[in-house]
Amino acid sequence: DTHAFSSLVRRYHRILLSVARGMVGADEAEAIVQESWLKAYQAISGFEGRAKLRTWLTTIVMNEARMHLRKQPHRE
Repeated sequence: DTHAFSSLVRRYHRILLSVARGMVGADEAEAIVQESWLKAYQAISGFEGRAKLRTWLTTIVMNEARMHLRKQPHRE
C-alpha cells in the first residue's frame, strides 16, 4: 500500500538520513537514503518482523552506504 509506505518515509527519513550522513557525509547521504527507500519498497513484502522496522530500514541504509564507500577510490 503506497499510503502506508509514504507514512514510513515521513516517519523514518530524517533518522535514516542522519545514519547515512554519519557514514558517507552530507553530500552523498540523500542519494544513499533514496536508493535505500527503493530497496525497502521492493523488499517490504518479505519483511518478517523479526526485527523492528526501524532496525530493518537502518540496516538497508548502512548496507547501501558501505557499498557506496567500497566503490570510492581509497585516499592515502
